[in-house]
Amino acid sequence: MPIYEYQCNDCNTIFETLVTSATNSNKVVCSRCKGANIRKIVSGSSFRLRSVSSSSAGAHCGGKPRGGFS
Repeated sequence: MPIYEYQCNDCNTIFETLVTSATNSNKVVCSRCKGANIRKIVSGSSFRLRSVSSSSAGAHCGGKPRGGFS
């Protein structure tokens, strides 16, 4: 179930809401002032993908660079 982030247009509070299939976005209210004047905002991802650099990959295979055919 996704968690959506909203911002209240009345008190500027940013809050998260767990959305289930029964939740209607029209029923979401601000967690602070209970106002319904809210908007869904785009939030950053909770995880980051990293690539492994060639120098750290070489350290995992005995320090020898891995390449084509020898």
